[in-house]
Amino acid sequence: MSMGVNGGKKRRPIAEINITPMVDIMLVLLIIFMVAAPMIEQGVDLDLPQTETIPIENPKDKFILRIFKNEKIFIEKTEIPLKELETKLKANAKLQQDRELYLYASQRLSYGYVVRVMAIVKKAGVPKINLVTDPLEEEG
Repeated sequence: MSMGVNGGKKRRPIAEINITPMVDIMLVLLIIFMVAAPMIEQGVDLDLPQTETIPIENPKDKFILRIFKNEKIFIEKTEIPLKELETKLKANAKLQQDRELYLYASQRLSYGYVVRVMAIVKKAGVPKINLVTDPLEEEG
């Protein structure tokens, strides 16, 4: 509070709201969340190929299919044998409704195996396959 002068009369306190401490606290919280957010993300290490691409929206709420370098296929955290993949994809209501899939495939896989899986996905009635890659690292 500060003291105001009333035309040379008696000084009295001026009631003002000081928002500086609140802004300081909000900025500190913002910094804490910005630093902590990347650490919260959980997942499995997947050796994705690197390329220059346009970033896509966060596929967290989308249907994700992962193929690891040992040719193991996962839907979320469930391993699916290649022989059962088409059946599982056709039976998934969310996938059949969205008709869109995000494919994470290790760069150590053969091209033929990835194309084979993509053909099965198309055969299961999913016309849109989004291939997910890591950003290209700067050389230097």
